[in-house]
Amino acid sequence: MYYGPISLKVIRTKNLLIRPVRVQDAVLMHDAMKVSFKSLKQWMPWAQSLASLRDTEAYLFHGEKLWQSSAHDNVEQPLQIMDPTDKIYYGATGIKPANLLIPSFEIGYWVNQNYANKGFITEAMNALSHYLFDVLKAKRIEINCEEKNIKSAKVAIRLNYELEGKLKNNRFDATGKIITNSLIFALTDKKPLPFIEYTWE
Repeated sequence: MYYGPISLKVIRTKNLLIRPVRVQDAVLMHDAMKVSFKSLKQWMPWAQSLASLRDTEAYLFHGEKLWQSSAHDNVEQPLQIMDPTDKIYYGATGIKPANLLIPSFEIGYWVNQNYANKGFITEAMNALSHYLFDVLKAKRIEINCEEKNIKSAKVAIRLNYELEGKLKNNRFDATGKIITNSLIFALTDKKPLPFIEYTWE
């Protein structure tokens, strides 16, 4: 079980660098959100209006503080998905402990639309899933998404996550006005995951 700060500095794959957020990411992240706003607004409750650059800086400042403190259930520790040079912003994810006593985690993601449909999110979630099993000794990793969010569901399917079920009328859509369904995908060990070479420090 894990209670202290998660000491992750970086996860590296052939095409990606996945690391904790930094305040210095603000312009890159804000530009990516602007380009991706139409897609984000459709699925993300937090993206119903475009955050200002100042709001983005505040979010990243808070994110940095989370990485310096102990992990807590239901508090996501945000990560950036970058190119290997750490200069091109591909998207975002995070490690959200669901129950540290097990331990179990939830992961989610969004992609910079300038780099969508290139496999970066699938590669990132594969590496992150391996990391959670190998390093944080996860006994369960969950991905859940709105039933109509087909692109999000396809990431879980490509990684051989098991569809455990559909929860009916258990969430609102991104607007907060329409009641909709959730798809729950999960893995309880890493055997079904596609092989990937990755390193972490």
